[in-house]
Amino acid sequence: MKKGIFILLAISLATSVYILASSDTDSLYRKVQGFGIGLPQEKVYLHFDNTCYFVGDTIWYKGYVTRSDKGTLTDMSKILYVELLTPDGFLVERQQLEMPNGTANGAFVLTDSLYAGYYELRAYTRWMLNFGQYEHPHTQWSEDAFYNKEMAKDFFRDYEKLYSRVFPVYDKPKETGHYTKDMTLRPLRRYFKARKGKPELELKFYPEGGNLIAGTDCNVALELNTEEGEHLENVEIDILDPQGRNITKTRTGNRGRCTFILHDVASEEGYKAVFQYKGYDYEVKLPEVEEEGIALQVRQDTLLRIELQRSEGLTDFPEGLALQVMAQGVPQTLQHIDFGDKRKTNVTIPLNELRTGVNQITVFDGKGQIYADRLCFVNRHDYDYARIDIHGIEPQYEPFAPVTLNLKLQDIQDTATSVSLAVRDRATEEQTYDNGTMLTEMMLASEIKGFVENPGYYFEADDSMHRRDLDLLLMVQGWRRYEWKEMAGIEAFSLRFLPEKSQTIEGQVNHTYSLYQDKNFGESVWIYGINPYTPIVFYTTAYESKSSELYTLQDLYSIYIKKMKKETNVAASFTQDKHNLELIQKTEKGSFYMNMPKIYECYTLNLTTSDAEAPVKDIIRKRQKGYMDETQYPDYYVKLNRFFPIFPQPYTFYQNNSPENLFNDNLRIGNNSFTNQHLSTVTVRSPKNGLRKIDFSRPAIVVDAYEAYNLATDYGLNGGKHDWRTFSVQVAMVFLGDMRLDRHYFLQERFNGKPIKLKANLTVDKNTPISNPNYSLSPEVLNKYHLLRNLDKLYIYTDYAPREQGSWKYAQDNQPEVIIDYRLFPNDGYQRTYRDRHYVLQGYAICEDFYSPDYIRKPLPDTKDYRRTLLWIPEVKFDEKGEATVRLFNNSKQTVISVEAEGITGKGRPIVWKSDVCTMNK
Repeated sequence: MKKGIFILLAISLATSVYILASSDTDSLYRKVQGFGIGLPQEKVYLHFDNTCYFVGDTIWYKGYVTRSDKGTLTDMSKILYVELLTPDGFLVERQQLEMPNGTANGAFVLTDSLYAGYYELRAYTRWMLNFGQYEHPHTQWSEDAFYNKEMAKDFFRDYEKLYSRVFPVYDKPKETGHYTKDMTLRPLRRYFKARKGKPELELKFYPEGGNLIAGTDCNVALELNTEEGEHLENVEIDILDPQGRNITKTRTGNRGRCTFILHDVASEEGYKAVFQYKGYDYEVKLPEVEEEGIALQVRQDTLLRIELQRSEGLTDFPEGLALQVMAQGVPQTLQHIDFGDKRKTNVTIPLNELRTGVNQITVFDGKGQIYADRLCFVNRHDYDYARIDIHGIEPQYEPFAPVTLNLKLQDIQDTATSVSLAVRDRATEEQTYDNGTMLTEMMLASEIKGFVENPGYYFEADDSMHRRDLDLLLMVQGWRRYEWKEMAGIEAFSLRFLPEKSQTIEGQVNHTYSLYQDKNFGESVWIYGINPYTPIVFYTTAYESKSSELYTLQDLYSIYIKKMKKETNVAASFTQDKHNLELIQKTEKGSFYMNMPKIYECYTLNLTTSDAEAPVKDIIRKRQKGYMDETQYPDYYVKLNRFFPIFPQPYTFYQNNSPENLFNDNLRIGNNSFTNQHLSTVTVRSPKNGLRKIDFSRPAIVVDAYEAYNLATDYGLNGGKHDWRTFSVQVAMVFLGDMRLDRHYFLQERFNGKPIKLKANLTVDKNTPISNPNYSLSPEVLNKYHLLRNLDKLYIYTDYAPREQGSWKYAQDNQPEVIIDYRLFPNDGYQRTYRDRHYVLQGYAICEDFYSPDYIRKPLPDTKDYRRTLLWIPEVKFDEKGEATVRLFNNSKQTVISVEAEGITGKGRPIVWKSDVCTMNK
């Protein structure tokens, strides 16, 4: 059965997402409920073996994936993707993990070639990519670099809420076992000029319910941050009405947030906030006032108390008015609203009718119009205990001493589905603001947009102060994980992927083209491709013009860029070691989708296409003639659909700053280091602002040349054939994008470290022969760089960080540079290349067991053991009584250990136990 049929079945089982709104609120409520149950979302959490790392270390992790509707481990997706990204946002490695029961574990090695800095682990399932999609910001000219607009749209598709964890990686110890927290960042050539004068601040307002409504009393939350995202606390702010009168004042509190109330909001515009900071005056306008609408205010005690206030002109709701509360994407209750002849009404809901966690309140009418929307946190205290006990921890352990830990589940009836355990040397741990747990991620952080610094703060107590701060956090969230209008069928919802049950490949077949075979473009054509501002520019004497014309990719190839009129057969050949499997499938609307054999680690894939009546014979014939000639044009342009997220997200101020650096005494660790020396505040070494020579001692990223070509082809940056003239531009777009710059950025090619010298202002006409540019290498050597068969690696040097795309730092005089250095295989080596598509891909990653030495026999006096993670168990085995005993040995130093267990129960209850903090709301 085809993939498209499965998608239609999934949608019909859940809800009719494309049908227009029904005539009453009950029908819309049922649609939302059907969507939430039939198409639940998935959430990911990663448990790490440690809190920080050093270059040369191994990162051990356990991935948990849950269903949003139940909170239990997922039974939908069977594959988890985990990516390691550098501080600048370059991909180091992507792992595909087999996930039979909602969990998977893996490891990344921080090789010596990496820089120190704050790295990111990003994780997701393919099913998660159906939700929270948006178009990544980019310049218009960059779309012309692609084969067609659909491929450009796929390239710039981004996602709101993938799981992310940021952690510090420090320099490799200069002396083995001497762990000093030094962080030498990647050298950059150009640095932004520090801004002087008045600081740029960001003050944002968030009316409760969504809007300021004329004639009502509106509660408004605000958040004040610096341009870098640092919260500004204890700043007094005056609120002025449209006549300039001071009507109220407020003061920012925890994390730069606070609230104020506007009574009897005037319909005219002009509300504003004024305040001072560092001697400078600031004035910011409040949001526009809506003439009609409903204002909403929420309070909690033993009940959820919701006050609704309508504008004076809003009197009639012929299709009905209702209030819905939804948690984890599933509606919990529906209350019909009737104002009668009053302006205000109240709704009360017992907390025991709601779920613990983030709840979404939506006020809507029978036509599907939303009048107010609000997030709030409900705590029924059913997550207040750790669900596991760990005993046997001694205050201190001598070198090589045995350690015995006794684990016991607190509720045998709700058995632990999966638990992972980390035992660490406490002296070398690191405090960071990115310190979420299974509990804080599943209950809070996964429900809102962006990064939540130190999320455990909101769960450490259930007093009025913590409840207020948690409510403020949710009030300043404009994003919703669960889009009510899509769930209700008011807005269209597109389901692109099914939950992955096994490994698959999918792709498209397109028309290929040969520039030289088409005579419409004249006899002489020169492609001047090293110019990202117009990524592929052709100077030609096309269409009988005597002067040079300028064409984009779509201009020149528009006669080829069209939909396939005839279906073709795609043959996929999977090879690993001496094993080979051939699959063949006919395309459907130019696309193919195949279930592939289960493969672990590295394998090769070859794709060939035929439109012959006997495709098998035709494909065999093609493979016997010209199959390994990369200079030949394939019959069709075949590509895999690369669904992986491309763009890194910028760090917030608190993701790459530690509490120690910000002098937060409450979070500072005062322990001794591994060498019995105090761990001082992190030393970050990077050059001062200004202009320096670009550092060629280590590239920003090293990529396989053939893989770079495959990525460029699959993204749609060429027509299915390697072209050395435009390859550098394609590579720059793949790995660096357009930098969101409407101007040039400098792009240079180098061959084994040697730059080329290209004549500028080259013009061509049919009566003037094309002279080769003046390269610094001989033509014989230069020609080797034109063929993929000779290319080993591409060394990319740049002073640009993709994570900083769109930053004001790049809008100044010193623009980023990109240098692509082509490296040949050593000793005249080469690789096999192909006319048709050839890939070297990674199947399921295999994770080795964590090494824990056995010192049952006393080691020799000169034995040294510098382990920071003393034990990592991704899956603890419990007996029928819910008990487990874990044994390990200390390292070669006197040590205070830190123990951390995380997991989830069969009923979807998070398990979190830490040797210093082990309960919620304690």
